[in-house]
Amino acid sequence: MKLHKISGLKLIQAAILSMLFGLLSLPLLGQPVPQEPRSEGTIEVLHVQGNVWLIAGAGGNIAVQAGEQGTILVDTGAQEYSEEVIEAIASISDRPIRYIINTSMAEQHVGGNAQIASLPGGSTSGATRGARIAVIAQENVLFGMSVARGPDGEQVYPQESWPTEGYFEPHRSQVFNDEAIDIYHMPNAYSNGDSVVYFRGSNVMVSGDIFTTTNLPLINPLMGGSLQGTIAALDHMLEITVAGDFAEGGTYIIPGHGYIADEAELVEYRDMAYIIRDRIQHLVREEEASLEEVIAARPVLGWESRYSNPGWTVDMFIEALYEEFTAQ
Repeated sequence: MKLHKISGLKLIQAAILSMLFGLLSLPLLGQPVPQEPRSEGTIEVLHVQGNVWLIAGAGGNIAVQAGEQGTILVDTGAQEYSEEVIEAIASISDRPIRYIINTSMAEQHVGGNAQIASLPGGSTSGATRGARIAVIAQENVLFGMSVARGPDGEQVYPQESWPTEGYFEPHRSQVFNDEAIDIYHMPNAYSNGDSVVYFRGSNVMVSGDIFTTTNLPLINPLMGGSLQGTIAALDHMLEITVAGDFAEGGTYIIPGHGYIADEAELVEYRDMAYIIRDRIQHLVREEEASLEEVIAARPVLGWESRYSNPGWTVDMFIEALYEEFTAQ
């Protein structure tokens, strides 16, 4: 994999960006920010297909690709489950961890970075070859993690958890364990630094928070997220996935949260996003409805009971879209 090593200049730029991003961990200007669903803490290990496994129950879903060269993790879960995640990885393979790929800077997906990246291992290529486990992400994830501050100005993400190598191209690929792996940047979906990972030989895609089976589309406008970007990302993902016989099987998708899905479920989710977008755009642009009127019109009717949860309610979702469409 050709990787972009983060330079000192980039870190200076990240510090300057903090003036623009502000307190990334706080709701600003009244904008709703999704709180990711918390896990029950029951760790499960499931073989998906090919070389890929799912570790569920540690916050966000974790994908593990394992083979003779070692293992690659896609995301590391929430910090409090790091020990259990390490045990789960050991149950899959006794080979060393070589790489971690982060799909975004969401806490439920990067919380285990620091502890897991400190384990014996080391990447097999790139600037950190042999030195330590490489943590790879789209470069906006590094910028965001480095400038995020809490309510008292404290650093949200310890430096040990930051990505060590960033990429800035739309697409990256490498071969590991005799399998081609593609990493795609999906801009302005959940955030401005989302990555989707596709294991070609195993035919498994890891979506991060762009797609879940538990929530309405998760959109964090404070980090550049948007429904328009999410729809574009879902369309892009569907250009890669293939359906199996009778629309079951084929490409399996590990969502950011929830159960393993197939292409048919991804299509349903994408179509839902289009329908809700069109309903709200019509209310905002054609009828010039207020936020209260849009909420009262129930544009999410048909999906309210399935996807609403306390951390990302229907009203929060509608408000985020209202802000997005009135700003255009």
